[in-house]
Amino acid sequence: MNLESTSLDLTQVIDWRFGGKQDTIWIEMDIKAGHRFHLLLADFGMEIYVTDTEMMTLNHVRKQILYENASPDALLKQLFVGGDLNDARFKGERVLNDSLRQLKFKFSDDFSDWESLQVTLDAKDILKQLTLIDYDGNRYLISLHYLAQFRGFKIPDIKQDYLLYQIADLRD
Repeated sequence: MNLESTSLDLTQVIDWRFGGKQDTIWIEMDIKAGHRFHLLLADFGMEIYVTDTEMMTLNHVRKQILYENASPDALLKQLFVGGDLNDARFKGERVLNDSLRQLKFKFSDDFSDWESLQVTLDAKDILKQLTLIDYDGNRYLISLHYLAQFRGFKIPDIKQDYLLYQIADLRD
């Protein structure tokens, strides 16, 4: 996610192999200078702010705030729970129509929950879609839609904006 300041909408569709249903999660993501993140998970009533050294999760439903030592990389690991995406090993490339390329990866770690990853890039190597498959055969389809203008964000002042929220601080 080494991107300049940008805003995007992510849609994650989980296609459950057993059960014949799908779950969809919609996420708004703002990335500031490639290393500060704001995520809005409206379906869960949550917001996540990530700086270089910490992650703050606001759970508006439970009126809770959680502070953790974290990094942008830790955020991605939390979003795609099931194994470190860095453990994926390149297996091949396929050219699709409309100037899209698909890169295929397999996971080498025996303890990873993921079996494979496909990354779809456009002609300018901009990430368009991720497809993760876990070892149970469930497919996680993550589509990215980049917005024309950066929305921007400001990290809230907890002491002023969220006085009634309970705070859990797990930072060292």
